[in-house]
Amino acid sequence: MSAAEQTPDAGEAGCQLLLISPQRLEPDPFARQLADALSQGGVAGFLLRLEPDATAVRVAIRALMPVCAEHAVAFILQDDLELALEVGADGLHLGGGARKLSAARAALGRDRILGVSCGASRHLAMVAGEQDADYIAFGSLGEPPDPELVELVRWWSELFVLPCLAEADNTAETCAPLVDSGADFIAGTRAVWQHPEGPAQGVRALREAIDDALAGGARGVPL
Repeated sequence: MSAAEQTPDAGEAGCQLLLISPQRLEPDPFARQLADALSQGGVAGFLLRLEPDATAVRVAIRALMPVCAEHAVAFILQDDLELALEVGADGLHLGGGARKLSAARAALGRDRILGVSCGASRHLAMVAGEQDADYIAFGSLGEPPDPELVELVRWWSELFVLPCLAEADNTAETCAPLVDSGADFIAGTRAVWQHPEGPAQGVRALREAIDDALAGGARGVPL
């Protein structure tokens, strides 16, 4: 599947979830959690984002990549281009901006997804777009979405067609303004993995909030 086929078109797919792993996890138990989460549908991809530990990352890949394949969800690896190519990951996400984007694009070709975190930088996002990223991300993982993030997403979606990920600690109560502003992807993090009723319910809650916003229904809490 090519990057174009795996990266949903905003006009057709609306807004989807992109699940991001905790930085520490136990591969086998987490594989079951991931399967439960993906069983709910509406998930465009899964980003494996672990603390640097080559052995731990490889063990996690062996446990989690087949789960994504089973659910036809893109498996994206954080930062490690060589490993992404070696294991046949569906894509690579660069967390440190666009500095290595050109080299990554050349190595990945057009058959794999390439995303890049841009923080709050409009300049970096435009550079990423010029260098053929498949999506850009605004925000900061671990931080809740705020009005600045909403405005960045709105600005981007009004001017550019390249998909945009709202990369924040999103919840069912706070993701609606991001959907309203034109986000193509909403990051699912703690609201999924730490949901008191389990990851499946975490995905369901976020998905329902997204669908309500797309339908012009509930708007959640203002940011």
